[in-house]
Amino acid sequence: MIRPVKSVQWGKEIVKTIEIYPMLGSTNHFARSHIKNGGASGTVLWALNQTEGKGRRGRKWDSDGSSLTFSLIWKCPLGTLPENITLTVGLAVVQILEPYFPDLKVKWPNDFWIGEKKLGGILTETVTIGGERWLILGIGLNVNSSPGAEQSPRISLQEVTGYPWPRLAILDLILQGVELGFHMAKSKMELSPLFKRYGNFIDRQITIYQGGSSFQAQALDVLADGRLLIKDARGERALLPEEITVRFDP
Repeated sequence: MIRPVKSVQWGKEIVKTIEIYPMLGSTNHFARSHIKNGGASGTVLWALNQTEGKGRRGRKWDSDGSSLTFSLIWKCPLGTLPENITLTVGLAVVQILEPYFPDLKVKWPNDFWIGEKKLGGILTETVTIGGERWLILGIGLNVNSSPGAEQSPRISLQEVTGYPWPRLAILDLILQGVELGFHMAKSKMELSPLFKRYGNFIDRQITIYQGGSSFQAQALDVLADGRLLIKDARGERALLPEEITVRFDP
């Protein structure tokens, strides 16, 4: 069994403990075995280095000592998953980080962008273990620059501000966002005005990939159930995050 080098009591409503690991393959993958081995709800698994991280639809997410990669394990009360939790946590994290990084935005449904480059993202998964339903919420963020970063389509907080950031301080801010995001999901806050303020996709021309095809559309809004309202050659319609991938037109 892999053991953390340090465990820190956090004691918040959602986040209770942070366990720090020098290196993990994927924090989300490790989270599954951690739950099976009796891991407590509210535990954050922070990998100082992650070698096999994955994003949405299995995309590879490389990270090293310059990045922040962690997963939260949380047992769903009565087996009920918080509604729109990926969306609300994304919005909440941007709100918390806004005073420090005012250009940070959410790209529906789960990415963080600054300008035209990706800063990080959220990957949520659910597992049922021992008859209990668990949420695994993974977050990856480029905090400081790594070699060759200027040639990458990604961006880091260091590139934006011109100086490096301590990962623990960024983790603290993001976990405040996680707490707020759970509260937003529980209170069923209206998503549309939040995405109009903190999103970077409303009213933009986008390319939507669905199955083996793609088409052009305009992003109009985010509905209460988390679906993206678009307008294309077929008219207005709403699509689920699980159905499509969205990319910005050049």
